[in-house]
Amino acid sequence: MYLIKKILVFSLLWTSILFAQSQPIVQSLESCREYKVSHERLACYDQISVANGVETIGNNKTKQMPALLADLEEPRIFTAFGSLDFRDDNFNAILLGLGSRIKLKTFDISPKNKAIDFNMIGLIKSQFDVSEIDTRNNRGGALINTDFMIGGELVKNFDKGNLRLKYYHRSTHLGDEFLIDNPEFVDDRLNLSYEAFDLLYYRNINRWGAYLGGSVIVRSEPSSLESFQAQAGAQYRGEKSNWYTPILGLDVKSWEASDWHANVSIKAGFEVNGLFDRPLQFLLEYYDGKSPYGQFLDEDLSFIGFSVNHYWQ
Repeated sequence: MYLIKKILVFSLLWTSILFAQSQPIVQSLESCREYKVSHERLACYDQISVANGVETIGNNKTKQMPALLADLEEPRIFTAFGSLDFRDDNFNAILLGLGSRIKLKTFDISPKNKAIDFNMIGLIKSQFDVSEIDTRNNRGGALINTDFMIGGELVKNFDKGNLRLKYYHRSTHLGDEFLIDNPEFVDDRLNLSYEAFDLLYYRNINRWGAYLGGSVIVRSEPSSLESFQAQAGAQYRGEKSNWYTPILGLDVKSWEASDWHANVSIKAGFEVNGLFDRPLQFLLEYYDGKSPYGQFLDEDLSFIGFSVNHYWQ
């Protein structure tokens, strides 16, 4: 619980810093125009481009694939608090996550072709039941489950979109507090883990983006786990004001293992730019469908709450 308090306090401090020190990209562009020497001015513009997701590779200027805003598996750092309806119970929950996407190599094949990025990805996410935090014999928030994901991806960049091929491993582990409160899972727990290939295409449409993809599991425990998954979504990035940008995302996933039930994730809020190279997002979240958490894949789950998100990309 002490760690949770530290994260929440840090998030509040982070917010106040960003509000105080954020500035619009227009001011940065104006400062670049003050350079009289052309190559210095171009270098200034390139720095702004990199900070806002545009990278120059050889003779190409490539728009990197944006983060999938409403995808619960998107690598990021996040803290969320809200109401979790799960296993015939409704309780207050804190969701924590630590993840990142790190570019390891960019392949600039030729001046006529857009670059291909090779990235490493990882995400650890946990869920805590904090409804009865004062009655748990000083155990703090009860850890329900932790999911681990690690993998690599190739992203082919186009002028108006991106094609991503991802291979990843995912495993899940129940929390000690959950096992204490639910002793039946000691014998009946499912140690779910699998590896999968995932192919997804993202398309830019003015301020909107849309994507469609699917994945196939190539190894799993248990081995009888159904293999195919499908995913689709859309997101919107509004016009940037002096210090924030409105954002909205919708993600729908379906898995053969849960009879192709539609799992819907919706996020809406705003993004603050300023002190950090990557923006901080404040979002209202809603999820309804089968549980996205490990071995509970057949359990109905819904969540509504508020989150703070940061991307290390």
